[in-house]
Amino acid sequence: MVDIHNCSERLERAKKRISKLEGSSLLLGFIDHLEAQGLSAGRVAKYGNHLCTIFKNLRLNPASANRADIERAVAWINRQPYKEWTKHDVKLTVRKIVQYAKCGSCDKKTPLPPEVSWISLSVGKDD
Repeated sequence: MVDIHNCSERLERAKKRISKLEGSSLLLGFIDHLEAQGLSAGRVAKYGNHLCTIFKNLRLNPASANRADIERAVAWINRQPYKEWTKHDVKLTVRKIVQYAKCGSCDKKTPLPPEVSWISLSVGKDD
C-alpha cells in the first residue's frame, strides 16, 4: 500500500519529539501499544502529535493523575482556539493515555479509570 500522506514518516517524527519529553518511556510505550492493537500509522501519528501538544503544555503524570489534574488538563484544552473535533481528539488522547498508564491497556475491554470516565467527548453540544 502506498503511503501518500507520509503517515509513517509523521509517526517517526512524532516519536522523535516524544522521546525528548518528560515521561517519554510511558508515552512511547503507549504508542507501541496502539501499534500493537493494529491502529493505522496515520491514527497512531495523530495520537503521537496530540501527546506532544499535551505534554509540552501541561504538567501531567498519567500514572499518578487525580481528577483535579485531569480537570486542569481538560480546562486547558477547552480554552484553546482549536476546532471542536480537535478538542475532542485531544481529550480522547488524555483519556486513553491515563487509561493505559493506570490499567496497562486502552482497548475497548479495559475499564476507564474514574479520573477520566467523566470526560465528555460530545462535539457541538452543550452538556
